[in-house]
Amino acid sequence: MLKQLLTIVLIGLASLLGTTSANAAEYEATFKQLGFQEPLNIRGINGQISVPFSVRADEVVLSASVNLLFNYSPSMLDDLSHFNIIVNGEAIESVPLKKENAGKISQRTVNIPVRLLAQFNRLTLELIGHYTLGCEDPVHSTLWLNVSNFSKLTMTTAALPLGNDLGLLPAPFFDPRDRLPMVAPIAFAGTPNNPTLEAAGVVASWLGGLASYRGYSFPVSVGSLPADSNVIVFLLPGQTLPGLTVPQSNGPRLSMVVHPGNDTKKVLVISGRDENDLKTAVKALVLGTQSMNGSTVMVDGEVAAPPRVPYDAPRWISSSRKTRLGDLVDQTALQVAGQYPDLIRVPMTMPPDLFFWRSEGIPLELKHRYTLRTENDKSTLNVSFSDKFIQAIPLRSEQDMWPFEKWIRGVLKKPASVNEESVSIPREAFSPNGQLQLYFHFDVIKSGECKDAPINNIQAAVDKESTIDISGFPKFMHMPDLSTFANAGFPFTRMADLSETAVVIPAQASTATLSNVFTLLGRVGDLTGLPAYGFTLIRPNDLAGVDDKDLLLVGNFQGDELFKKWADSMPLEQNNQLWQLKTGGGFTSFVQQWAPWVGQKAQLPVTSLSLQGFDPSGFMVGFESPEDSGRSVVAIVGSETGVSKVLEAILSPDDVQLIRGSVVFVKGSTVASVLDEKTYSVGSLPIWVWVQYYLAELVLLNVLFLLGAALLFAFVLNRILKDMAKKRLEKRE
Repeated sequence: MLKQLLTIVLIGLASLLGTTSANAAEYEATFKQLGFQEPLNIRGINGQISVPFSVRADEVVLSASVNLLFNYSPSMLDDLSHFNIIVNGEAIESVPLKKENAGKISQRTVNIPVRLLAQFNRLTLELIGHYTLGCEDPVHSTLWLNVSNFSKLTMTTAALPLGNDLGLLPAPFFDPRDRLPMVAPIAFAGTPNNPTLEAAGVVASWLGGLASYRGYSFPVSVGSLPADSNVIVFLLPGQTLPGLTVPQSNGPRLSMVVHPGNDTKKVLVISGRDENDLKTAVKALVLGTQSMNGSTVMVDGEVAAPPRVPYDAPRWISSSRKTRLGDLVDQTALQVAGQYPDLIRVPMTMPPDLFFWRSEGIPLELKHRYTLRTENDKSTLNVSFSDKFIQAIPLRSEQDMWPFEKWIRGVLKKPASVNEESVSIPREAFSPNGQLQLYFHFDVIKSGECKDAPINNIQAAVDKESTIDISGFPKFMHMPDLSTFANAGFPFTRMADLSETAVVIPAQASTATLSNVFTLLGRVGDLTGLPAYGFTLIRPNDLAGVDDKDLLLVGNFQGDELFKKWADSMPLEQNNQLWQLKTGGGFTSFVQQWAPWVGQKAQLPVTSLSLQGFDPSGFMVGFESPEDSGRSVVAIVGSETGVSKVLEAILSPDDVQLIRGSVVFVKGSTVASVLDEKTYSVGSLPIWVWVQYYLAELVLLNVLFLLGAALLFAFVLNRILKDMAKKRLEKRE
């Protein structure tokens, strides 16, 4: 503690003297990286938008600034119009909106006083706009300021040493205050065996679940420690790393020590007598079964993890009961205010194999309340799912209600501004890793010049008791469909702990391959919200000992005989370093070969995939497991760079939408998917639903057959009638 206080004092003196600390680092983050995927549009006489940002617990800010890129309306009066830059409630600068710069991009860099900054901060941009000296419409269309989401926040920070305290975990590897992608290096003293890699993979999935949308990566090193990072180290008896001094373990142990090459960084050492001890220590860490305090913790006994059941991932909508929106986000995220409120976003990950056949959609019961409208207008609550509009719910006023309804509400003590509505999320709007979007649109009633007055206390909220219910849907779908893997980790995440998954890596896996495996496991933890402590890691030669598991392959298997063994089951065929799509019959193949304009660009077929060259490619392929009928294989194959490109596409919000079908090819910035015929199915249906479903398919085939027969009959009959008419004409002649 004394060391930390001394560090703060020294840094403060350095700042006052105009010098910088030797371990100072500069961080930059655009507003887009801080969570704003679109430009910030500020409207109205007193419109404002806030940008939250944070400071890590192990850093202290030496200087900070914001570089704003903005544009504004040419119709505003430049002697009265300006916008304020406010940090944590205190205005630090007012920027005049000059007429000569209106309508074009302007730039302004503003220094932020360090004294105003705390761990959690809010940068507010407030528009004070006027377009006339007379009576003004407070929401006039000419009152606007547009701030680019490429505006940038810059902070120079110095490291603030933390104590060797396991109670700080998951810091310093993951800090909720940090908005930048998490980088958590993993180091091994020697070449890790499969059980050691399983233990490291569990930690990666845990940290990936914490970092979530911020992004994450896990660089791997063997025999050395990265100098400029906090590092996670796995040690077995007799192993050590240069400069690292840790007592010999007599059981599962977790230790936090100072990095031997950088006293501002930490090393988390996970050690034990054998690999089972490593797994026990890791489970205690990620499941929180033991209190973490002090620099060292010995884990007593085995760590029992509760048994999992299918589809019980913490971040997934429950398949057994109604799910409250309050269980998915905090109540504060369901509340908005102002004439132009923010969009309410509720992330919703659902099983991709929900069977929607003959269903109206997923039932959603919305309870909402709002500042009561003074009269009838066009205000609505707009409901969308993953940017697909579903329904607009009118926001009623008392004038809309019959006297009897008013009386009933009075008896029940239910105000007119509290309402309920049933909505269905249709199949066409469904996305397994989707987002429910709710927007309160408040209409502006025009009363005439000098009569319009803004309502300053407009507020609205969606009640946390609102529910979504998928419990009535069976689980069944046709495979392969790589979009379900990219968006929900399916079918592997069907068991949230991956207990029915075997991860297969090459017999000789490089550190880059291991890093890719850990990043993929981080993605799984992000999708499920649960560390993947149940998966098995194997090499190709170990497949004979694995039964009834889905297989996830990652790496370059060029030297292995695995794909030659599976050649008949794969939609690709291998010819040295060239992979080619198999040609097959059926309507899908016809569309791919003769009607390539059908569908989106990402669905166009790729005829060959090269794993060599200056810009090596990578691909992902899905098919039914040759080892177990009904089980699935997803293989992410290529060089280390190629596999990394596929993972980047999976982690990219834009590119992941292009992933579908049975084969995905990634080269450079190009992501192309190939749609193949459905070859197998997973899940099950109630017997009566199964009979109806397959009979319906047969009926459709029969209808198509009869239609074709009718057309053929009509064609033949037409020819016969023409011939008869021709013969009659010849006889007359």
